[in-house]
Amino acid sequence: MRLLQVSDVHFGRHAVAEYTDAVVRRVAAGRYAAVVVAGDLTQRNFREQFRAAKQWLDAMRAHAPVLTVPGNHDVAWWWKPVGVGVEAPLLAGYRKWIDAELEPTLQLPGVTIVGLNSCHGVRTYTITTRARDLSVVGAIRPEQWAKAKRAFDAAPAGDLKVLVFHHNLLRGDLSRRWGLVNKADGIGEALQTGADLVLNGHDHQTRIEAIELTGRRMVVSHSTSFCERTRGGLPAAFQEIEVEPTRFVVRACVWDADAKDFAPRNDRVFPR
Repeated sequence: MRLLQVSDVHFGRHAVAEYTDAVVRRVAAGRYAAVVVAGDLTQRNFREQFRAAKQWLDAMRAHAPVLTVPGNHDVAWWWKPVGVGVEAPLLAGYRKWIDAELEPTLQLPGVTIVGLNSCHGVRTYTITTRARDLSVVGAIRPEQWAKAKRAFDAAPAGDLKVLVFHHNLLRGDLSRRWGLVNKADGIGEALQTGADLVLNGHDHQTRIEAIELTGRRMVVSHSTSFCERTRGGLPAAFQEIEVEPTRFVVRACVWDADAKDFAPRNDRVFPR
């Protein structure tokens, strides 16, 4: 079984049609059992951007199930800054055009995928001492971690348990930025859900790491921005996850301008 992980498409002025068209062709060719889109479908939460994102998602949904979660760019946070204001519009565009469910679950043979919404806008619990974190930093509330744990506890025995949310769980190598407001503490909380693999975006840099704490190993896969805004001048990329009975492979695939497609760059192999 092969999964596709992509994030930070940023439909609007930064989206690249060559990239999105190439992915649709790959999905239409039957290469993937499912597609996971880890947020930031839009650049500025505009209606036409959501419409473009929906068209792209629908083209893939015609061939494979697609699980999405919101990104911070998909949230109209200004409607309720610091918890004061109107709640409904924050993710109204996302709910209307992308998915009414903010925290979906997808069950495939041998794989359980659980999505969480780490994008809550500007709240009292997302405010940090860094001004640049305003409306950018993410949070997973205790009840959300608990929800993921319940879903994984109920999964069929032997399933690969995949947790998805937008913000990078690990600190960025180039940005030096934690995605979640509780920084490294999020690693332990993700481990406690029982996740074997965590898929994120947000930091615009490919990173694939195995984390071992309290006797458990968990693999974290951050995907690079899938648009023209990449960190450090790196090419746009996505990850493929190949799931086998005794191992799984996380493969970074980068844009090849000559081939007008994505080419494998690096495989990381992890035992199950």
